[in-house]
Amino acid sequence: MENFFHDEIEKSVFISEEQLKDANMDKLYGRYWPDTYIYSVYPAALEGRGDYLCDVLPAGSAPREDGLSAVRTADGIDFYDGGKRLRVESYGLYQSIFSRNKGILETDVMSRKKAVILGCGSVGSLVAMELARAGVGSFLLADPDIVEYHNICRHQCGLEDAGDLKINALERKLKNINPSVQVAKFEGIVQNLPKAQLDEFCTPGDTVFVGCADNRAADVYTNRISIYYSAYFISIGFWERAYAGEIFYHIPGKGMPCYECALGDGGNISARIQANHHIYSNQENTEGLKFEPGISVDINFITTIGIKIIIDLLNQSSEDYIPRVLNHLKQYTVICNTSDPRIGGEMVEIFSYPLQITSSLVVGFGKKQCRDGGICKYELEEK
Repeated sequence: MENFFHDEIEKSVFISEEQLKDANMDKLYGRYWPDTYIYSVYPAALEGRGDYLCDVLPAGSAPREDGLSAVRTADGIDFYDGGKRLRVESYGLYQSIFSRNKGILETDVMSRKKAVILGCGSVGSLVAMELARAGVGSFLLADPDIVEYHNICRHQCGLEDAGDLKINALERKLKNINPSVQVAKFEGIVQNLPKAQLDEFCTPGDTVFVGCADNRAADVYTNRISIYYSAYFISIGFWERAYAGEIFYHIPGKGMPCYECALGDGGNISARIQANHHIYSNQENTEGLKFEPGISVDINFITTIGIKIIIDLLNQSSEDYIPRVLNHLKQYTVICNTSDPRIGGEMVEIFSYPLQITSSLVVGFGKKQCRDGGICKYELEEK
């Protein structure tokens, strides 16, 4: 194998330091990339997704004369291809994955953070994957639905996931980013989440509840649960065809109104569509179904603002962390993808220009008992 200048290109092996030191490992799985001449050995969590590469032979064994061989040594493992010794590039798996975050996010801090993702569709899947890339170490995924073909143009999962539960498909994606990530799952809606599972998962101050199911009742319920666990809450919702969307967050102990008190069912302030989760893609006229929230790029733009807020929330206690957006956005933020009335109708008149992100909307205590006391009734109950 030679390059343009007739220099020989050497084959090499990518493998984690943890695997090199694992004395019990006897088989290797992964992928050989012929375009780069690299054998990539998958970590244990991903073994089932790789091809069988070779056995790990005992120390002193002779390598095979053809194909890949791995021979254990006192220091680790030597690799051979056709009897020729290969170059090995080892890496600390966790440190390498998050090396580019160094100086921006403290990976040790982020690994302690936990996210409860309620709804694992187009919004929840993007939130979960970006938080995994930011270093969040634990996830609780809740959703009763499966990945269907009509989801794929918006969802972070693909054709290979069609037919499986969204929580299973998303777990695979998260572990493909960080094999060390801890994932708990619940096949159901938030209102049915077992308290015992939440008790085991939630850590006050390190947990965020993310409402991604397009359902105000679920957001009201979720915010109440988050207050019980002294956890952050954020809701990311969409208006028809995702021409606009809204984000609401709540920080416990800060004298903020909860979702129910501030927004209730939304009243006249929002064009947010309520999803009907019992309608599926076997209907012929899917173009006219309002529960489909729009194209991926519009969903992702609004969701990304929410993800920035989540990262700011989770790092509030980090002394050297500089918030990205939290200091500039109010508790309730409306985000516009387009101000063209041909897409959004009359409601677009509230936006001055496309891609507008509001920073002046103020919500208060809508319930008299909260307003008079200056504290959310649910926080008062917990006290």
